[in-house]
Amino acid sequence: STSQAETSESTSTTSTGEGTTEDPTETGGEDPFKVGIALKQLCRNDPSSMCGVTPDDELVCWGLVDSPFFKVPPGKVKSVSPQCFYAVLESGELHRIRDFPSEPLDLPGGPFVFAGGEYPYGCAMAANNEVTCWVAEGYTAIETPPPGPYVALEDAREGNCQMCGLRGDGSLVCWRRPVKGGWGENCGGGVWNGAAEGTYTKFIGSTFQSVRLMNDKGQLVWFEPGSEGSLYVAPLFASGGFAEADALVGLRQSGELLYFEKGMGDGVPILPGAYTTFRGAHNGGCAIRQSDSRVVCWGEGEYGQFDPPTE
Repeated sequence: STSQAETSESTSTTSTGEGTTEDPTETGGEDPFKVGIALKQLCRNDPSSMCGVTPDDELVCWGLVDSPFFKVPPGKVKSVSPQCFYAVLESGELHRIRDFPSEPLDLPGGPFVFAGGEYPYGCAMAANNEVTCWVAEGYTAIETPPPGPYVALEDAREGNCQMCGLRGDGSLVCWRRPVKGGWGENCGGGVWNGAAEGTYTKFIGSTFQSVRLMNDKGQLVWFEPGSEGSLYVAPLFASGGFAEADALVGLRQSGELLYFEKGMGDGVPILPGAYTTFRGAHNGGCAIRQSDSRVVCWGEGEYGQFDPPTE
């Protein structure tokens, strides 16, 4: 579905890499952005969809979500994992949002507070801070998680060599993720160091041998536990002061959502106003507006992933 852009003022502008587009309330042209319902969290497990948690703790998703394997949980949720792979229901049970018959998992019963991971491996934390993990048949568990308590668990994807957790004091620890076959043939023979120096605030994403996250200075950091625990600060965001950042988009702690077109400079606003979180890239994504918690999306998506629900 599509929605009319709604703004809190009679006129506003939005900047893009090609200049400034006036609000359609003044020009009658195409909406430069679309405003939807109020949300308190965004998550996304593939480029063709978007999900968010409402103030009433319900998960709503839009875009390519009519597949029988895309299962939005019924009723309220306690939490949703960073990349939208798992939800913890109000009862404390685990729920797989993407559930393929070819990728069966025997999930523990809980009750849990939050979870992280994807197929073939994941972990969840209970209210007493105990962490329980599960692994698909045919994969060999290598390590158990270091002691918590954790405040967040990463959504390690299939093929990643590590899974990581954030502790309440901001420390980051990673452990070897289960693999099919030998560890060396899958993940190499580098020196493993799963404890990262520094203090961290939020997971952003992960790759084969690294995890991306924000530190307490507002920098985007890459941590590679399989390479002696090496740390790399993304140069574009090295100045700090960002709440979230990825690729060429950064959300300043002040709420400005900026696109750095050539990987340098001060950036140009993607949307007018201030925001608390975002998912996506400069050419398409969604963010939650500070002033009223409503989701605002930009760009054109083939599957309606940038057309948020309006009611």
